[in-house]
Formats: sequence, structure tokens, C-alpha cells
Amino acid sequence: MRFGPLKRALCEHRYPVTTAELIEQYGGVELETAAETERLDRVLERCEETTFREPWEVRDAILGALGETTVGEEADWSRVSP
Repeated sequence: MRFGPLKRALCEHRYPVTTAELIEQYGGVELETAAETERLDRVLERCEETTFREPWEVRDAILGALGETTVGEEADWSRVSP
């Protein structure tokens, strides 16, 4: 799967952040997997985690909720310095 512009937004976001805050800000973003397209809000609602401290934690939660094991963008998922 590819995160596209969402990856940069998540890396630049202030952490910690809750699932509710992510849904409020990015919920309408469409995620494209090999099988389908799904809105981020629906994906995050299935996540067990409710607070994230790093961008890669959000990435892993999204992948887990989608049943994906790999991401199409292997570049760094650390925070972007302000």
C-alpha cells in the first residue's frame, strides 16, 4: 500500500496524538491497497491503539487494521523536525 501525501502529514504532525484527533484531521483521506480503497477514519476506528507517540506507530496500526504487512514506501517514518 502507499500512503502518499498522508505520510508526510503524519511525520509532521505533533505527537502524542489520539486516534480521535487523527480521525478529525485526516479521516477523509482515502487509502489505496492492492484490493480496495478505504477511508482513513474507518481504518483507524478498527485500531486497538488509542494514542500514538511516533509516526511509525500510526503506520503500523493502519497496516495492521488493513491486514497489510508491507508498505510501498520504505523510507524513514520518523518525525520531521519543526
